[in-house]
Amino acid sequence: MSSEVLPRWAWITLGAATVGGALGLFVWSARRPAWDVLLSRAGVPRALWNFAAIQRYTESRNNPKAGLGRPELFPNWAEPRNAPRDQQLHEAEAAEQAYDRNAQAYAESPFPRRMWVFGSGGAYGLLPANALAPWKDTDALRRGRVTPYDVFNPWKSTIFFLEYVRRMIDKPSFQRLPAQDRNWLALKRGMASPSLVDDVGESNARSATSRRNATKAAQALGIPEDYLYETVPLDWPRYPGGRELIA
Repeated sequence: MSSEVLPRWAWITLGAATVGGALGLFVWSARRPAWDVLLSRAGVPRALWNFAAIQRYTESRNNPKAGLGRPELFPNWAEPRNAPRDQQLHEAEAAEQAYDRNAQAYAESPFPRRMWVFGSGGAYGLLPANALAPWKDTDALRRGRVTPYDVFNPWKSTIFFLEYVRRMIDKPSFQRLPAQDRNWLALKRGMASPSLVDDVGESNARSATSRRNATKAAQALGIPEDYLYETVPLDWPRYPGGRELIA
């Protein structure tokens, strides 16, 4: 989308997202976000807090400005990982594919494609086009109240993460699992790729890698390894949903 067709309010919003967002992220980086406070504010079950901590540890070590992808495409205040170039390109390609699958819906956003395809970012390591999926066809998307750079925002990225977890729980592949296998480890595989949710036997090497990473994270965080095999609560009675929390 060219600058000529961006309405004035969109540029104001973009300025707030980049300049204001940069200042906000500076403050957050000076004092690490109280992640459990954000999860409590969202109203999700306490059992999920450890899973969120494990995901943040494996993806960013709790750094809301972290990322993986093409460094030249990240906002200048972000801190993309110094990874091998092939890993950077692979992650950016995944971001591009996620955007292009939803290009028609995201064409309603005032933010151009180049802002969506840097790779993954934020404490939870989210691809922008996947993170904002629940806001397709909403005024929040059209008016720029949710932006691709919001994956770096501690509060909004927490809600994006929770919505992603809810979508995985609702997947038929998760629902069909035996009760004992509908556990946090299944969701951790799903965070690597939704197609791995039901790969209990680890036929895909990424599933084993996901398990090892989750186990190391749990050990580092002082979370019992048995937690990974606990059954995921399907009902979140106090969680109003992402669209209610970010409108």
